[in-house]
Amino acid sequence: MATLFVENLTVADFSYLHSKRGMVGESWLVDLELSGELDDQGMVFDFGHIKKQIKQLIDDNVDHRLLVPVDSDQVTITERDKDISLEWIYRGGTIRMIAPNQSLLLMAGPEVTKASLTLYLMDLIQTVVPKNVEEVRVVLREEDTGTAPFYHYSHGLKKHDGNCQRIAHGHRSNIHIFENGRRSRYWEKLWADRWEDIYLGTEEDLEGTYYIDEIPHHRFRYDAQQGYFELVIPEDHCYMIDTDTTVEQLATHIANQLATEAPGKHFRVRAFEGVGKGAIADAGENMPGKTHNSWLSSTPVI
Repeated sequence: MATLFVENLTVADFSYLHSKRGMVGESWLVDLELSGELDDQGMVFDFGHIKKQIKQLIDDNVDHRLLVPVDSDQVTITERDKDISLEWIYRGGTIRMIAPNQSLLLMAGPEVTKASLTLYLMDLIQTVVPKNVEEVRVVLREEDTGTAPFYHYSHGLKKHDGNCQRIAHGHRSNIHIFENGRRSRYWEKLWADRWEDIYLGTEEDLEGTYYIDEIPHHRFRYDAQQGYFELVIPEDHCYMIDTDTTVEQLATHIANQLATEAPGKHFRVRAFEGVGKGAIADAGENMPGKTHNSWLSSTPVI
């Protein structure tokens, strides 16, 4: 029996419901191993088919969805036509959501963990691999960012023509902030703390603020290409922005906020959307004698 492997097959960007933290954005890298007898081509499975079939299968079933543990006593789920309505009660308040069923993944078990999602993916992949594949192994892992700060955020982009329009999907994101050409862990930590387990909301999508058990909650609503979306979430787990929450707009927002909070300085922000992608924005005082690339390579950390 032979084993082939594919590292970094895909990145699953999603949000899930946590018993204490509420809604948590996450990004997990997916590594794959397939073991079995060699086929007529001398392969366990063609790498080209893995990238087309298995990657697409994971992206279609997990990526940009809200993962919900259906056996938790904190959740109530109602399915109606093509929509799902749910309520999640946790120590921070109540999360209520109405969304097309394709924007959620209802998972067996009392909580969403790496182990539960790994088992789900192994069973899913087993349905598409050829008969000579006897064993499927999946490893889920976070990006290794060392000691650099990161944050978990959830959001929705109603104008997006793909799955980003779903109102509750998210990312685990690194951030690089340069103050006057020098990387600043101080500012990075400040924003990581500010956006820890946050829902980033767009002012235009906010329908109102209401009290549930004396706790203020924001209600977001919008119609998008995939259908109607509604989300109620505790106000103190939200951060409001007056634009859409694309990563380009988030980078610009952070840079502008930094320039306001620390006047007279120049800031460059590299904001990530999950793993290996993101946007760059500048704000504040200009830095004479520095070019776009030269000062970015000058990276003493302060």
